[in-house]
Amino acid sequence: MDSPAMFRRNPMKPLLMTLVSLGLGGGGISHAEVEVTPGKVDENKPKLIKTFKVESVIAPVVMKLGEPKMRRGSVGIKMEVSSPSEKARAHVKQGFALVHAQWDFEAYRHFCAAIKEDPDCLLAYCGVTLALAQPYNEYVDYRRVAVERMLDLMEADTISVRQGNQARFPKIEVQFCAATATLVSDSPVAAGALFMALGDKFPNLLQARLLGVFLTRGSYDVAGNATPGQMRAIKNTRELLKENSENPLVLGFWLALCAEAPNSAIDLKKELLPEARRLVEKSENMPSWWHALGHFEWRAGNYLLAERAFTKSADLYAEWMEQEGISINDCAGYIKAKCYLANTLYQRGDFTGAMKVAKEIRALKTDIKRPRSEGNHMLLWRGYTLPTRLYIAHGADGDMNRALKDLPTVEELKPFAEHPKFPTLVGTYINALRVYLGCRKAIDDKAITAAKSLHQNNFRGHIVALVKVLKGAQRASDASHFFHAGRCLAIYDKELSGLIRMNDSVDTRVAAAGSFYSARDLQYVPTLMQPPMVITSMENRLGEFYLRMGKNADAYEAFTEGHIRYPNNMESLLGMKRSLSLLGKKDDADKIQKHIDLVKPQK
Repeated sequence: MDSPAMFRRNPMKPLLMTLVSLGLGGGGISHAEVEVTPGKVDENKPKLIKTFKVESVIAPVVMKLGEPKMRRGSVGIKMEVSSPSEKARAHVKQGFALVHAQWDFEAYRHFCAAIKEDPDCLLAYCGVTLALAQPYNEYVDYRRVAVERMLDLMEADTISVRQGNQARFPKIEVQFCAATATLVSDSPVAAGALFMALGDKFPNLLQARLLGVFLTRGSYDVAGNATPGQMRAIKNTRELLKENSENPLVLGFWLALCAEAPNSAIDLKKELLPEARRLVEKSENMPSWWHALGHFEWRAGNYLLAERAFTKSADLYAEWMEQEGISINDCAGYIKAKCYLANTLYQRGDFTGAMKVAKEIRALKTDIKRPRSEGNHMLLWRGYTLPTRLYIAHGADGDMNRALKDLPTVEELKPFAEHPKFPTLVGTYINALRVYLGCRKAIDDKAITAAKSLHQNNFRGHIVALVKVLKGAQRASDASHFFHAGRCLAIYDKELSGLIRMNDSVDTRVAAAGSFYSARDLQYVPTLMQPPMVITSMENRLGEFYLRMGKNADAYEAFTEGHIRYPNNMESLLGMKRSLSLLGKKDDADKIQKHIDLVKPQK
C-alpha cells in the first residue's frame, strides 16, 4: 500500500458521513466505539435500490477471464460474510487474503467472482474498494461504482430496519465497509482511526486492528529514526504477532510495515528474515510473498537466497499468466521481481547475468491500448531503463554509449507521451537520463567544460521540468513512479556535481566529497519492496574519490559504509580490499578476499 499522501481525497457521499459517526471536532477523530447511525430517511422516496448491473463493477478484461482459483495456505477476512451463496463467501475470503498478500489484481478477480454469484454481497464490494484503493489507477471507475453500490446496499438496509424489518447486514460488517469507504473518500488516516476503533470493539477482527495500525503509521526521519507514530505501529504489530504468530495475515502486515525500516531501526536478520521465511512456508504458491522474502534476503546481503526467491516469484507469476490468460498489463509483479533479480545479480558481482535479465525485460512489449495499466508503467519507468541504469553503475569503457543505445527511442515513447487522455511524463525522465549519459561521456573524455554546461543547462532543466508538473503528476496513475524517478535524478544530479569536481582542476576537487555526501543522503531504503533506481551506492562513489585523492583510510571507511548500506555488494568489498592493500594491511585485505570469494558467483 502506498504512502497516505498518495491516496486520492474526494468529497464523501453524504450518507457515509452519517454511517461513520465518530467525533470530528477539536482533537481529530476519536477512537471511541464505532456506531452506525442512519441519517434522516425520506419515507416517501422509492424503497428499492437503483438499477444496478454487475458489469459496472467488473472490468471487461476481468469479465473475459475464467473463474480464479482458490489458493491454500492464505487467510482471508475473519468475520462471517453475509451472503446466501457459499461460493460467494469463499471468493470474498480468498479475495481478502490476496489483498493482504498485496496481489491486488487477483484479489479483484475473486471479489468480482463473488459479485457474479451474489450481486448483493456487501463485503464483495468492500473488497473491490480495497483491491483498487490506489488513486487514479486504471480501474478507478469500477472502484467508484463499487463504493456507490456498497453505500446503496447499506442505505437500503437502513430503510428496511426503519420499517421494522430485521437488519440484513451485521453491524460489524457495515462498520468495516464504512471504514473502507473512508479510505478512498476521505483519507487513510481517517480510515485508520475507524479501523482502530472497530478493532477495539471487536478484538478478534484482526483485519481492522492491522489496517488501523498500518494506515496511521508514521515514517523514518533522515537519520533513520522512527517517528513516534511509526514506533507505536511497530509496537502494536509486534504484540499482535506474538498473539498470532502462525497467522499469515499478521506475518504479512508485519513485513509490509517494516519493509522500509533502516538497519538502525530494527534487527532485520533476527526480527524480519525469519518471519519472511516462515511466510513462504505457509503459502508456497504466493508469488508476492516470495518477492517479499527476496527483498529481505537482499537487504541482508544474502544474494544467492534473494536470487532464488525472486526467481521463484517471477516463475510463479509467469505460470499464473500462462494458465489464466493474464497479460503483462495486469502482472506488474512479474516485472518487479525480474528487476529486483537483475539488481541482485549485479550487487553479487554478476554483471553479465544481471544484463541478461535486464535485456529480457527490455524486450517485453508495452500496450498502448492500456495506457494506465500497472504493467505498462512498470515497463516504461523501471524495465525499459534498467539496462541503462546497470551500465551507469558498471561504468566500464564504452558503457555510456551502450546505455544510450538501450534507452527507449522517441518513437517508442510517442504513443504514451502524446496520449490524448492519459499522457505519461516518462519521456522527460528518459531524456534526463540521456543528458546524464552525455555528461558522463564528456567527463570520460576529459571535456569538463562541456560536462559542466550539459549538467547545469540541460540536465537540471529536465529536473525543473518535472518539478513544474508536480501538481498534475500527483493525479496520474503512474504518480509513484514519477516520484521515484524524481529522486533518482536528484541523486544523479549530486553525483554529477561530484564527478565533475573530481575531474576538474586541483582547486575544485576537494569539494567533490560534499557532492557525494549529498547524493548519499538522498539514497533511502528501497520503498514498496522495489529495487533502488540508482544502483550504485554513493558511499562507493565517495570511496573512489578518496582513493583518487590518496586518502586510503577515508576510502576504506567510505566503502565500509557502502557495505553497510548494501551488505556484501561487490563494489564495496572490492573497494575495501583495495584500500586495505594500499594501507599495507595485507592480512586484512586477504580476509576481504575470502569474503569476496564467498559472495561472487561460482563458475
